[in-house]
Amino acid sequence: MMRRCLRFLLPWLLVGCAAQSGPQYYALTLPSQTAVSSPARQGPLLQVQRLTLPDYLAQAGIAYQEDDIQLTLANQARWAEPLDRQLGALLLAQLEQDLPQVQLQGPEESGGAWRLSLVVDAFQGRFDGQAVISGRWVLQGPQGERHSGRFNRLEPLGEDGYPALVRALQKGWLQQAHELAGQLQPLLH
Repeated sequence: MMRRCLRFLLPWLLVGCAAQSGPQYYALTLPSQTAVSSPARQGPLLQVQRLTLPDYLAQAGIAYQEDDIQLTLANQARWAEPLDRQLGALLLAQLEQDLPQVQLQGPEESGGAWRLSLVVDAFQGRFDGQAVISGRWVLQGPQGERHSGRFNRLEPLGEDGYPALVRALQKGWLQQAHELAGQLQPLLH
């Protein structure tokens, strides 16, 4: 009797286990750029500091805002690598493209004449079908100059689901980095 039950239940158990897939991992991808040989940059030196994120964005789960006060971190939709590193790499790539005269350094290098710091306050999906990107930046100069600004961007999702959310967040972040480059350009001298 027990064997008969097991023979009947085993296929159903296997189907149930197979249907439960593990977490899905998402990565922000660097924009494809054509490799063009460019002369050595001779302009000002800009050191881009490591981005600062709130604790909830420093987690592996992708954040989703359920309503005006509730945030949820996905268990099955996760960032493939730490979000601050992904955002930093995209920011550097966009600044390199938009500020060809500026010598860029990452956070691990030293001796930057100008230092750019960013704090990301929001980088998540929202219940109304928008990707939310907000934060602030500070540019400190070699002579003690200090410039700052805030950013707040909404990017509509093309469809439902985490792939669409990640694509919208990436698009919005690259657009924000492009706008930031335009704000920094007249300040760097």
